[in-house]
Amino acid sequence: MSGGRTTKTFAIDFDSVLADTMIIWTEEYNKLKLTNITKSQITAWDIDKVLSLSPEEVSRMFNYVWRNRWHDIPPSEPRLDEITKRIHRRGYRISILTKRERPTVTYVAKWLDYYDIYSDDLDNTPKAGYPFDIIIDDAPINLIDIVPPKVGILFNQPWNKDFDWPVRVNTLSEAEDKIL
Repeated sequence: MSGGRTTKTFAIDFDSVLADTMIIWTEEYNKLKLTNITKSQITAWDIDKVLSLSPEEVSRMFNYVWRNRWHDIPPSEPRLDEITKRIHRRGYRISILTKRERPTVTYVAKWLDYYDIYSDDLDNTPKAGYPFDIIIDDAPINLIDIVPPKVGILFNQPWNKDFDWPVRVNTLSEAEDKIL
């Protein structure tokens, strides 16, 4: 156990691990640019390197999606409510981490409630300093400095397919089966 805690913490990234945000984000991009981009075509973590948008425009679009279309964003897999509760029953504290800007965190909480996803806490502080034992994230940058006994799990997405990482999963339930 790290830091003297008695319960291990399983940290779960929110966007693109629990919430399949890019499905709705690309819909909004397509309306704006009159194009037909799909999530599978977003092959770099920095979206502005793939599409003709500035980082600020990318951020504004994410904020728009969360403020106006949060209820349309699908979960990354069915039964996330059951999966998170099962992980918790196995003795893990469930911490959902997000880099969402503060004004949109309310919509993240609404989304979690809407899908009845269990969490002990929702946090938007930097992930690097968060006290977790296991983290699942789609951003390789959030995993590269992890050292044992901590465990980093890379959640497969089109933007991280070329990143070499030992533990990769396609679903949270797969992570549960592999690690817990």
